[in-house]
Amino acid sequence: MTQRKVMIPLDGSEFSRSAFRTLGRLFEPATTAVTLVQVGEVPEGAYVAPRQPVVVGTEVSWPVESKGHSIYSTQAWQSARAEVEVGLADDAQRLRDAGYTVYAKALFGDPAQEIADAADSGGFDAIVMATHGRSGLSRALLGSVAEKVMRMALVPVIMTRPRTEETEYGPFGALN
Repeated sequence: MTQRKVMIPLDGSEFSRSAFRTLGRLFEPATTAVTLVQVGEVPEGAYVAPRQPVVVGTEVSWPVESKGHSIYSTQAWQSARAEVEVGLADDAQRLRDAGYTVYAKALFGDPAQEIADAADSGGFDAIVMATHGRSGLSRALLGSVAEKVMRMALVPVIMTRPRTEETEYGPFGALN
């Protein structure tokens, strides 16, 4: 029996957890491995290398922007990663209790880019994520991480919106 790999991006809000309901409806716990992903901000004092090399003439380099001492940089990354992983622990346990195999992953940088890159390189079968469903001017002004992920990812993206009324569904109960 082949396990499906599903990514669920979270931002710590109940809104983002509405993806659990869709997960429960579409993917059986016995055949699904879920990776919870949260994208944090690059820690203050960390070293950051750009995604693309800088090309000057025939020279290619990966400039690193130093934002602090290397010891502090390492500590900043470790602290930021631990903070994100602790934030995912309760959600991971909730899904384990429902029978899913669950992993948690902390990423840092632009949320849409990091989610799409992780899904593409991680061999995922799908991304299930919540969307506010904005349209018109509010979407133009605020943008949509979900929409950007849908455009960038090479795997299917299942977008879900929370229900406005409370409903009960399986082990996840009412999430809104």
